[in-house]
Amino acid sequence: MIPVVPIFQRNKEILHQLSSILDEERTAYGKLNSEVIIEIAKKKQILLDEMNQLNDKRTKILIKFGIFDKKAPSEEAFKHWLGLQDSSLDNVRLLMQECETLLKACKIKNNTNARVLNTLQKRNKSLYELLQGHSSKNKVYTAKGSTHPISSKHTLGRA
Repeated sequence: MIPVVPIFQRNKEILHQLSSILDEERTAYGKLNSEVIIEIAKKKQILLDEMNQLNDKRTKILIKFGIFDKKAPSEEAFKHWLGLQDSSLDNVRLLMQECETLLKACKIKNNTNARVLNTLQKRNKSLYELLQGHSSKNKVYTAKGSTHPISSKHTLGRA
């Protein structure tokens, strides 16, 4: 028996935690609480680092048992091998499917959070330019070909 069940079980736990953290992150974006957002980013990084370590450990185990090619390990090779096995590995199949489902859900939440963050950044940039008296219409090209805003004499800071 290949000892990958504990790895998949821990991956499943991490993905549940990550899903929760992504929900917290979305709420923090809504409240614009930068301290909470930074703390959440640290938690996410810790979980992702642990997942990477587990993935490396699983890969080494599967190489050791000859399921993965040492030069080019692939998930498809493992899935193919798992599909050829008898029902004694049904628990591994189930755990793997649950992990894949949770991972897809986490990716969707993460992409949603990224879009929210992008929108917040654009809004903040626009507000900052407004405070400086810059307008997206008042830009000129520099010698290097990039654009540079022209400062207005009527900024909110000078009013």
